Amino acid sequence: MEKNEVAYPAVIKQDKGQTVIHFPDLPDADVTDADEQRARLRAKIGLAIIIIDLESHYEPVPKPSSLQSVQNRLGKGAQVEMIETDLSQY
Repeated sequence: MEKNEVAYPAVIKQDKGQTVIHFPDLPDADVTDADEQRARLRAKIGLAIIIIDLESHYEPVPKPSSLQSVQNRLGKGAQVEMIETDLSQY
């Protein structure tokens, strides 16, 4: 099976003992979890599921914003990183 990798910027923060991962381009893929590693795994899976769902309904999939543009909007203190997932795994 051929890989179909995508990457979207995510804002990662800690809030009341929870790891919150927010995708500005695809907020339906946002996750919150007490365990950071599990939150990151769920974010990858959720990102793939949301994109696949949009594609299956012939809805437009937003292009990912650049990491820099999200960082600029939020300021230097925000933790922003690209979350990658392989759509062919789902």
